[in-house]
Amino acid sequence: MNRLGRLKRWLVEPAPPGVGVEFRPGEIVMARFDEGGRGTMDLCLRAPIPPGVVDFSMLRPNLIEPEALSAFLKQLFAEAGVKGTRIGLTLPDMLARISLVDLPNAPRSSAEVMDMLRFRLKKSLPFDASEARLSYQTVPGAASAGVPAFLTGIMHESVAAQYESLFADLGFQVGAIETSSLSLLKLWEPVVFETLAPEQDYFFLNLEETYFTVSLVRNRSRLVLVRTVGHRSPLLDTEALDFRHRPSYGAEGLLRELLPTFIYYQEKLEGDSLARVYYRSLRPDLGDLAEILKEQFQVPAEPFDLARAVKVGSHLTVDEPMASLAGAASGVARGRAA
Repeated sequence: MNRLGRLKRWLVEPAPPGVGVEFRPGEIVMARFDEGGRGTMDLCLRAPIPPGVVDFSMLRPNLIEPEALSAFLKQLFAEAGVKGTRIGLTLPDMLARISLVDLPNAPRSSAEVMDMLRFRLKKSLPFDASEARLSYQTVPGAASAGVPAFLTGIMHESVAAQYESLFADLGFQVGAIETSSLSLLKLWEPVVFETLAPEQDYFFLNLEETYFTVSLVRNRSRLVLVRTVGHRSPLLDTEALDFRHRPSYGAEGLLRELLPTFIYYQEKLEGDSLARVYYRSLRPDLGDLAEILKEQFQVPAEPFDLARAVKVGSHLTVDEPMASLAGAASGVARGRAA
């Protein structure tokens, strides 16, 4: 089990779900793999969500009309021939907070780890830490003076629980809840292992239409930073972040926001082994991103390529933009337990 996979499980299950569902602004993307999630993609689709039934927010339940959404999903699953009892779920990046946390001393138990992490994180959260669904992973090599560091993922309990309840009513157990970027990272990791040396670092950019996320992975497999940038509010709540808004950043704005992260990597983390910038872009209007990013960071930049990460069934044609859209749903469908 790779290290990235261990963090990206919000709920621990013994096997890949096999079916991944991604909720996106205005639509759902679904991917299914045979052999219990370990084989070939045999289903890939996108469908518009009925207007007004989902309102993405980090701070409160997202499903405005769960009964209408349930009816829509029931029909969609029936038409697509999706059966079984388990699925994996991917949600927009801004619905969770990913942080690297150093503790003042070594915890004595897993319960103490949870208590200490909640205490350290409570001031940085836009909601009460007691209302948080918390997942964590020890980060090898990030400890100082023998005290471990933890990569944490936090989502509001009411947000996660509402999605779980939705699918439970349809007869499905949600085997994992992940963010889009974490699902993409997990799916892409085997490609990274074929390309980079163990000591090399890379950035992964998830460029959505109205926001983007930059992730820093050190030593090819150690995720140490995830930063999501929206177009208005630092809390990324729906009142401030209108998902129907036209694309809110250009190439110059993207580079301007990436620069502080790069400086942090070089100066604070003393990073000098950046070998690649990978990116999944849903913004074709940004131009030649490979060349733009290569010039900015002085390392090769490569786009996400679904065909390098999964085998697609011969009966399917998965071209762009569907190939890029299907990445996150594919990642959670093929995910494994910690």
